[in-house]
Amino acid sequence: MRSIKKEVFYGFVLLFLILGVTLYLLYSFIQNIIVMQEVNKARLESKTIYYFREYLAKVSPYVEIKNHKLSFFACTPAYTSNQVAKTIREKEHFYVKQVSKKWRNPMDKPNKYELQAIEYFEKNKNAKEYWQIYSSHNNIESKHIFYAYPLWIEKSCLKCHGVPHKDVPDYLYKKIVSIYGDRAFNYKLGELRGIISIRIPFSDAQDKINLTFLVVAGFLLLIFIIGGVYFYYFNKNVQKDLFTLISYFQNIISNNKYKTLNKKMIYKEFEKLKKQINNTINIIKKYQVDLYKKFNFNDITQLHNRVKFFDNLKNKNNRYKNIVLLNIDKFREINSFFGLKVGDELIKEVAKRLRNLKLKYHFLIYHLDIDEFALVFSDDLSKEELKSKILSIIKELEKPYSINEEEIIVRFRAGISKDYVNAEIALSQTKELKKDIVFDYEVEGIKENYGENIKWLKKIKDAIEDDRIVPFFQPIVDKNKNIIKYEALVRMIDEEGNVISPFFFLDVAKKSRLYSNITKIVLDKAIKKISQKNVGVSININLEDIENVEMKNYIINSINKCENKNLLTFEIVENEDVRESKEAMEFIKEIKRRGAQVYIDDFGSGYANFDYLLKLSPDGVKIDGSLIKDILDNKNNEIIVKTIINFAKETNLKTVAEFVENKEIFDKLKSLGIDYFQGYYFSPPKSDIER
Repeated sequence: MRSIKKEVFYGFVLLFLILGVTLYLLYSFIQNIIVMQEVNKARLESKTIYYFREYLAKVSPYVEIKNHKLSFFACTPAYTSNQVAKTIREKEHFYVKQVSKKWRNPMDKPNKYELQAIEYFEKNKNAKEYWQIYSSHNNIESKHIFYAYPLWIEKSCLKCHGVPHKDVPDYLYKKIVSIYGDRAFNYKLGELRGIISIRIPFSDAQDKINLTFLVVAGFLLLIFIIGGVYFYYFNKNVQKDLFTLISYFQNIISNNKYKTLNKKMIYKEFEKLKKQINNTINIIKKYQVDLYKKFNFNDITQLHNRVKFFDNLKNKNNRYKNIVLLNIDKFREINSFFGLKVGDELIKEVAKRLRNLKLKYHFLIYHLDIDEFALVFSDDLSKEELKSKILSIIKELEKPYSINEEEIIVRFRAGISKDYVNAEIALSQTKELKKDIVFDYEVEGIKENYGENIKWLKKIKDAIEDDRIVPFFQPIVDKNKNIIKYEALVRMIDEEGNVISPFFFLDVAKKSRLYSNITKIVLDKAIKKISQKNVGVSININLEDIENVEMKNYIINSINKCENKNLLTFEIVENEDVRESKEAMEFIKEIKRRGAQVYIDDFGSGYANFDYLLKLSPDGVKIDGSLIKDILDNKNNEIIVKTIINFAKETNLKTVAEFVENKEIFDKLKSLGIDYFQGYYFSPPKSDIER
């Protein structure tokens, strides 16, 4: 447990540390500002000399020197700039000169730091300046700021520094050689001639830094001391008020009496706190009521919620005879299409209708989930009577809703039982049984299956984690029994090494989040096999994969990573749900655009939609095995297969027949014109591809 006194002490220690860090940062900041001021001086001086040189370069050709005491080069930029630099060195506090690798005057020979600057400009043609802070070296006894400004060869420079006899006139060349020797010629336009070197003693800057720092730091220290004294007395008074409050609460706890605090506080903030405490005591009961509502009622509909429902179920005195769970079908789609606000308004309207029906049909209402309600009947009703009531209630609930000028039509599903668990199971099976109302007796055995499913889910999860989900490969052959490609069929290897058929685990996986993991594993291993063996491999995907955004993106990314995309085939089961899904249609077309092939699997089962095939334009169809395995004995099957083959040939689709179990079926299918064949007659699925 922390102590305020200790916290205050640690606070002072922390403040001293912060002050120290602040002073250090302040010193660095001041130093940086003043150094930059000195650099700006050097920058201004260098540009002044540069523009002075530029001006002389323009006017010197027109100036005639008549005073023979002056140097022949008295009006040239280099000579004049050196004289200006000399004057600055003598009268100002910093040192200026022009230096070059190819110096003519020994005074212009660069030191090692000036050479570094020259080399920097040679490597960085676009650099405008170079500066560093150096300690004393060679003949320079003090720390200083070194600044360099580049001098590039311009057209006017070539007359003195260009190619002799070409850029440099003969008379001038002889004059220069006679004075300076044969140096600093053969420059080309744009080359670096040298630099303007400026050296500023750091001592002047240091004096400014120290003075500025002392003034600012002294001011900060004064504020800190005044603040410390004030904080000491402030803390002392705060402790008094806190002691008063603590004593008050201890008295409440020990006596269990909520009395108002009347003692006057030192600080008005604590006085306000005292008043707030007194107000809090007066409204505790109100909060208790609000909390009860929040905990037991739904915020949107103000109906009793799931918590209250289960509390009442536990009550031994309840007279509940039947529980009806009502669910709004595809409510998530309504939310997605119309928005959450409209969805909430719809729920309110549903609750309103249920309230209006409550007295007529004698039931209690609970709002269990956003789209789920529970109707509880206390009367003894036969199944027929109860079903009649529920149908009437659903009929009223399914009348159109007008919300924000939108007409919304919804459907309801109902699960009915005498207890909640079985009502929930019945509701969950309404989609499976394709019924609006399901009684618990209609799904007997489902509850037992749940336990078995949980065991299989554990096995599937362990198999995924241990990399025991594997594809087996069954060849697909042509009329000459040449292997065209393989179908990857999922298998699970149990802990004893036994191969488990998908019949035992795939449906269980589809009802959980593990199914997408299985699809990913089979897809990854199929693509790896394509890369290793350079063979075609097809894998199965279904509507659940396509409508899962993450899975859909995973498939697209996997196709993009596959080097031989034309060897990858996706088989998609043809059924009513896929035909009605625009999302599935677009995704299948996207697979083809990416370069993979698409076959429609189990085509011909139930009602085969040829118009759907025309819209989709797959690469081929795999005829449903139920038509193939009895084709020798069932004339109707033969007629259907012939129809599919003829349609496929007219639309340039390949046909694959699966469940080819013997030579007789193979010969029959060949005579009908099937393109490719698959079945145990050629090979069972194997753990690897034999090439």
